Amino acid sequence: MEITINNAKKVLKKYLTENRKKLYHSIRVAKVAKILAEKNGVPVDEAVIASLLHDIGKTMTPQEMLAFCASREITMYDFEIFQAPGALHGKVSAILFEEEFDRNSDPEKFDRIQHAISSHVAGADDKMTKLDKIVYVADNIEPEKEKKNNRQETGIQKQTEPLLSKIENGEIESLDECIKMIIEGKKQRAKGRGVECNPLVDNILMNDDNDERSI
Repeated sequence: MEITINNAKKVLKKYLTENRKKLYHSIRVAKVAKILAEKNGVPVDEAVIASLLHDIGKTMTPQEMLAFCASREITMYDFEIFQAPGALHGKVSAILFEEEFDRNSDPEKFDRIQHAISSHVAGADDKMTKLDKIVYVADNIEPEKEKKNNRQETGIQKQTEPLLSKIENGEIESLDECIKMIIEGKKQRAKGRGVECNPLVDNILMNDDNDERSI
């Protein structure tokens, strides 16, 4: 299948039609990713496609994800295996993307999108690209997810100013700045629940020497 937004929408519906919550989440993420891509000079279609498909692996249960990755000899870490197999959904989604689309139609585009999907949960072993970071940020600041996170942090319905608004008004000046705030929020919420935050999230900004002044 050719790598297009229209085809990505078809694949999204194929996997998530029965999970309306995740379907609509993915659409909202794509809308935010479009804004971030335009601000950062990243191909909009790649950001939208990766965002639409970033959660298609969530058709599986965490244990099914674990077995799926094991059967394909995908690298997995202790946290993913023993504490949160659901954190493998990015890797699973990337494999499903590979099965649905024709890499030969545009190998470089294919690889960029697949990497962004795979790394949207907690980064990657290698350096994160701007596209990777856009999908990660969009996934975490889409309006409904951010509202949910704010309620978990404050225990009340009142919402603080959305990160997307801070980006649009220039209060947040870079993707990395936004990511640092997202990661800190994740760690605070995990601490509040008495659970361990995915330690792999620190990979997102590891060894990153990109100058990301614009967002």
